[in-house]
Amino acid sequence: MRSFLFILAFILLAVWGIGIFWYALKGLFNILIFFAAVAFIMALFSGRKRTD
Repeated sequence: MRSFLFILAFILLAVWGIGIFWYALKGLFNILIFFAAVAFIMALFSGRKRTD
C-alpha cells in the first residue's frame, strides 16, 4: 500500500509539473504572437516607397 501511495504521489507531482510548464509555455507563446503582430503592423505602415 505504501508503494502505491508513493507512485500516486509521483504521478500527481509529474502532472502538476507538466501543467506549470504548459502554463509558462502559453504565456511565452502569447508574447511571441504579440511581437509578431507588432512587427507586421510596423511593416504595413512603413511599406516600400515606390519609385515610379
